[in-house]
Amino acid sequence: MNFTSPIVIAELICLIGAFIFLRNDKTVFWKLNIAYLLLALLTEAAGSYMSAKRENNLWLYNAFVFFEIGFIFIGIYHSLKDYLNPKPILFVGLGIVYAIYFGFILKDSIMVFNSVAVTVMSVVFSLYCLYYYYLLLNDDKFIEIKDHPQFWWITGVLFYYFGGTVCNLLSDVFDVRFGKGFTLRYVITITLNLILYSVWTYSYTCRAKQRKLQS
Repeated sequence: MNFTSPIVIAELICLIGAFIFLRNDKTVFWKLNIAYLLLALLTEAAGSYMSAKRENNLWLYNAFVFFEIGFIFIGIYHSLKDYLNPKPILFVGLGIVYAIYFGFILKDSIMVFNSVAVTVMSVVFSLYCLYYYYLLLNDDKFIEIKDHPQFWWITGVLFYYFGGTVCNLLSDVFDVRFGKGFTLRYVITITLNLILYSVWTYSYTCRAKQRKLQS
């Protein structure tokens, strides 16, 4: 694993932040953030090792997507449940995404990157995030946005997955190369990861403040 990679550095900082601010949290979802970030780093490390040995590591990233889908849905559920019972609408989205995920694997095998499921899940996550904003704006209860952990966690998800959707749908447009260096798509991918992990880290500090006020 390349520890000088901006994405890996952002993941490490986010994991450290999650451990510092969430390790004593009694809410399952916030504790899961630590496990998810650790899994993401381990997947990155194992994928880099396999790539260095010229082995196909796409099955590994496909396996990670399975857990990614579940974790993000849990986070969205945790954020929406303050406004309504989100289980019916979330089960529909979860069923669609996992059906496409397993359908792709059965058709093309786990050794081919599951780009269809990744694109669909990104669209579904973005729609749920926008629905969260709609519920938040129409809620009569006053919320201090700058200190609200769910808002910032959802905001990180929206930026990352909406941006990823645009990149996937317009991949040819963003495959412009800067001289002999990186492509525009790669730069955007790094930027989206930096936004996700920095906003999530901030949400963890907000959660720590919230927990302190509630104690």
